[in-house]
Parts: sequence; C-alpha cells; structure tokens
Amino acid sequence: MVIAVLKSKSKKKIVNSTRFLKTLNSTNNFQMKRFGLLTLLSLWVAASFAQMAPADFGSKFLEANKLMEEKFWNRAKDSWLELAQMDNANANLNYKLGYTMLQIPNSKSQALEYLQLAASSELTKKYDPFDPTERKAPVEVLYYLGYAQHLNYSLDEAISSYRTLLKKIPEKHNLHAKAKRNIEMIEEAKLQVANPQGFIITNVGPVINKETNDFSPVLSIDQSAMFYTSRRLRTDTSNSVITDIDTGEFREDIYVSYKDQAGNWTSPELLNLNSDEHDATLSVSPDGQTLFIYRDKEGDGQLFESKLIGETWGDPVLLGSDINTSAWETHATISADGNTLYFVSNRNGGKGGRDIYRCVKMPNGDWSKALNLGPTINTPYEEDSPFLTADGRTLYFASMGHSSMGGFDIFYSTLGEDGEWSKPIHMGYPLNTVDDDAFFVPMADGRHAYYSSAKEGGYGLKDIYEVELPESINESSLAVLKGFIIPEPGKDLPNDIRILITNIKTNEVTEYRPRKRDGGYVAILQPCIGYHIEYIKGKEIFHEEYVNVPCETSYQEIEREVYLMPVALVQDQPIIVEKPKKEILTFDEKNPVKVQFIEELGYAEFSRFFVYDFKDFGVEEPKFQEFISNIKKIIDMNKGKVTVVIESSASKVPSRKFKNNEDLTSWRNKTAQDQVVSELKKLGYKEGQHFAFAESRKLVQGKEYENDRDSMRAYYEQYQYINLKAELEQQP
Repeated sequence: MVIAVLKSKSKKKIVNSTRFLKTLNSTNNFQMKRFGLLTLLSLWVAASFAQMAPADFGSKFLEANKLMEEKFWNRAKDSWLELAQMDNANANLNYKLGYTMLQIPNSKSQALEYLQLAASSELTKKYDPFDPTERKAPVEVLYYLGYAQHLNYSLDEAISSYRTLLKKIPEKHNLHAKAKRNIEMIEEAKLQVANPQGFIITNVGPVINKETNDFSPVLSIDQSAMFYTSRRLRTDTSNSVITDIDTGEFREDIYVSYKDQAGNWTSPELLNLNSDEHDATLSVSPDGQTLFIYRDKEGDGQLFESKLIGETWGDPVLLGSDINTSAWETHATISADGNTLYFVSNRNGGKGGRDIYRCVKMPNGDWSKALNLGPTINTPYEEDSPFLTADGRTLYFASMGHSSMGGFDIFYSTLGEDGEWSKPIHMGYPLNTVDDDAFFVPMADGRHAYYSSAKEGGYGLKDIYEVELPESINESSLAVLKGFIIPEPGKDLPNDIRILITNIKTNEVTEYRPRKRDGGYVAILQPCIGYHIEYIKGKEIFHEEYVNVPCETSYQEIEREVYLMPVALVQDQPIIVEKPKKEILTFDEKNPVKVQFIEELGYAEFSRFFVYDFKDFGVEEPKFQEFISNIKKIIDMNKGKVTVVIESSASKVPSRKFKNNEDLTSWRNKTAQDQVVSELKKLGYKEGQHFAFAESRKLVQGKEYENDRDSMRAYYEQYQYINLKAELEQQP
C-alpha cells in the first residue's frame, strides 16, 4: 500500500536532473531514432496521434512525469488532469492521474474513478512511463486500483483486484508481497467493520477546527489546554508565502486553545515558538508546561522541547543523548513522572521502517541511550505516535503492522508485572478506518481521548475529535490533583510559589509550579499511596495537607483552591477559602476524626481514622453525633430519603484481635451501620422510609507488611479508617 506520511515531515526533494535530461532528449527524438524501422502502418499511427493531441502534449507529459518524480503531487495532479481531459480514453493518463491522487490525502477518494477507467482496458507488461505515445496502463494499475477500492470500503472488489495482479506478476516483483499484505489487511477490515465498537466520536467544533487541516491534538492532563497543529493562514498573514510547493498548503504551525470557566474552548492562539519551517505538536507534559515538538530542518526531521517561562514559550531545544540522529525522528512523548521518554525513529538497526524507542532519565538528569522496544511492539512495517497513559501502564501507538485494517491503525499494549509490554490490541472500528489513523491521545480518566481524522461532515480537511471510549478498553484508578493558587484581585501571582508533593511510600519528592496564566497546577497521584503536600512561598511553608488515594478506587479529581489575600502577601500566610463543594477527607494524625456538611447539596460525611488495632468508635463521639444531626437536617429540610454509603478499611498489618484483616474491616463496617440505624431510630426515623444503605465497601489496602510496623506507622494508619457518606436520594 502507498505509505502516506502522517505529517508533512518532508524529506529532501532531490531532482535527478541527468535522468530527466536524458528522458527529455530521447523522447523529443524518438521518431528520429526509430525512423529507419517504421512501416507505413506505424507512420499512419504517429500521424493520427499528432492530429489528435495538441502540439505541446509531449512536453506537458514529460513535465507531469518530472513533477511526479519530485513528489510535487498537487502540481502533478493538475497536469495529469489537464492531459486526461484532452484524451479521456487514454488508459495511461487515467492511471497516472489516479496514482497521483492516491499520494494526496485530500484527493485519495477521487482516485478510484480514474483507476477503474485505466484498468478496464487492455493492460501491458511492456510499459514505458516516459513515452507520451503510451496509451495502455501497466499491469501494476491493479495494485493501485485495489488500494483505491480498499479506501472506499469496496473490500471484496479490492481483494479481487489484488488476486488478479498476483496472477500476472512474478513473486520477485516488488508489489507481490505488498499485495499479499494488503489482502490480509482487507480481511481484517471486513472483520472489524462487521463488529463495530461502542466509541462515541464528537467533533470538538469550529472554534478549534477550520477549513484547513487541523490535527495532532495534545492536552494537559487536566484538559485545560489543547495544543495542536494547523495549516491555516495566520491572523497576521505572516505565513502567506510560506507554503509547501508540493501540496500548496501553508506550512504547519502550532496553536493553543484554553478552556474557559464554562468548559468551552477559547479562540486559539499562535504559539510564539513557531518558525518558517514545519512546526508540529507531539506531546505535552502532564502539567502543560513542557511541550515536545517536531521541526523539519532540511528534510531530516528532529525532536525538540520547549519550556513555558511565565507566559512565553522558550526557544525549542534539541532532545539530547542519541534521540536525534541523521535518520528521521517523528514523535516523542514522556511519562507522567517525567522519567521515561518514548520516541520514533527510522534509524538503522530497527525492526523495519519507523520503530518506537525508549530512554530513561539518569540520576544526572540526562537521557540514557535509546533502546528499541522490540518485536512485540515494533514490526517490519511502520510504527508511530506513541502515547502513554498517566499511570504508565498502557501504551497507545499507531502501526501499519500487527492486525491493521489499512494504513496506520491505533493499537494499545499494557505493561505486565514482568516489565514487558503485552501483545498489542486493535482499538477497533470506527475509531480505526481503512486509511491512516494516528495521534490518539488518552486522558487521565481512561474514558476519553482526542485524535484527528478526515471524516465526512467535518469543518475542514482533517478535524480534531473527542472520543468517549467503551468500558471494555481501559479504566483508570488514578487521582488527579487539580489546584489553583489565586492572588489578590488585580495582583500578579508571585514567582516564588512551589508545590512539593512527597510520596509517603517511597519518600520521592516532586516539585510543581503554578501556571503564571491562571495559577493552576496539576499532579498525578497513584493509587495505594499517601501523599504529603506542601505549599511554599519562597522558603516558607504556608500550607500543608495529606492526601490518601485508596487502592480500590476509580478515577477521581481532587480540587484545591488557595487564595492569597493582601495580608497573606505581607505575612506569607494565605487564607484558605473553601467553596461549598465536597472535600476529600484525608488522613491527618493530628485530626483523625472529621465531619463535612454541605447544606446546599444535601450531603453529610463522617470520617474516622484508627491507630492500628483500635477498632471501637462510639456513638458518644461528638463528631459522630454531629454527623447524625446533619443527616437529620437533610431529612427534615428536604422531606426526603437519605442514602448512606459505608466504606471501611484496614491495612495489611497483622491484627492481634481479629483472625485476619478482612474480619476487622467487616466488623468496622457492620458496627458503623448498626450505630447509624440505632441513632436515627432514636430520632424517630425508619429504615427504608427515611434512610437506606447503599452497597457497602470493605477494603484491605496498602503495601504488604514487611515487619516495619513502627517505621511505617504513618503509612499504615492512613488505611485504617471508617468513612460514612449520607446524601439526599435524587427523585426520578
């Protein structure tokens, strides 16, 4: 199948001048060279051709051939179309026009008509592509006809064309193996189309997508910023003369759009780092402050990174180590912790074509030497556009190998406990199509993603789409900490604000800085881990907290807001202002018992952390009574029914008073339910009428016990708790 480059990423266009001069001379003089051998019949044929075609037909024919060899496909298409209109019964012209159209992403669908005309007449094995008197199409037209039929979902017809071709060409022919491979892909396409997956694919709309090509979206982990590539005319028209001579399009530029408070994408802005070359988005760090880009310099293609400094992007810097070579590097993406980089290169020594490689960050901050991911991921065909999920456990990438149904398809592989990637799984139709599908960017929740595609009904040539994934694909258990540090109205955010997040399990510390634009910051929190979060201005800690992410949990977003009021700027002591919203009650050894009541939401919560085997909590506890009183307020104010959810938890430290920790957490759960029932009945409420219990959760969490009870006390105690939530039952 014809390999279409996913982005411009153009290689050097070297013109073989000697070859074209020889071709031109031999063609202009072909009648003179053959004159002594011509019969009266051949003279009559030549005369008839001269009468039919314009005097400049031969020179136009040679010029179109030259444009093809230089890969100026759009200009070649216009030339072949002009010639085909002069002689629409000429199978050779229809073949060349159809072939050229297949090289142009926006013209592929139009190629089928001309290739069908070319293949419908007698074919020749003695084909001279540079002879303007040639009227027959070569037998190879069947290959490109099959490709065009494949792209138009005429799958059985495509198989028939390929099989006819295989009968006409020897096994050593360069298209023989390709035709057999394409038949395999068509069989896969038939299977996938017959069993579509439950994707919900939605165009992100005309604010982002214009009438041009818009593609390769990458988003910050909180989805507040989308960086993408566009071939539109800049607002200031400064790129009006910076175009591709082969496609006629404007060169690639990078844009960014931010979500407003209502969750809508704002008008995109041209990034300051764009050059007069092709600049394309690759990926962005989770916090949205490091952007990886592709820049085409002299056709080799190289990978850069740019850092956000205040509100300006710094000059792109080449990625170090052996990431960039004299080969073609096309893509790079980084893990959420910033310690692993995956990139794409077609360097020598790979498995074939473009392969995916991995580098890890060394203690000195440099990248290690590149390591090929191996034959499980890489194939003899092409791989590109890897993206890693926020938890680092799933790798999405595009491949022409594996079980592709045509062109690049999107696959995913999961990381096993042995550190090896699993056999890739095809994402399915209609996400994957018979044409190129790539640059699939998963979101942290595991339920959504973004990608670009040339679908019917879009706003332009290629548009950006949001994808809602079926539940069978992947579900995240991560938590995302989304916070804002908000300065005094009219004041700028201080430059010396930092957020330090310490993994209590490993003591690893990660530093984050709020965005200058809006004071926002974002961090990925792994399950089964507790975190100590410190908010620092200068050298002073002005606020700190503990956050625990349970093991058995689904994706959640933890939101924080810190307001810097005038007094805080002087005393380095900000005032923490809480919005009326649900707070995640986390472990705090100084304050192990907490309650929460949100009257506007009809919501009450009680959280109690225990010290090791401490199992009892009594109805006499003031905060438990406060929780019961809050439930009473919800029932009385709303004249409704309250649903109570109980979650109990134990660590994996051996229990002295219970047979096992499963018995301990079950006892806690039942005790909590009995006490709620008892207290609410005392107030005159009936179970089933005024309150009810949802399915309870009984957890045993945390790392395996390693006889480290005392040294890891703070860690284990965060998994010893009882949590009760009461919420007004919503009426249908």
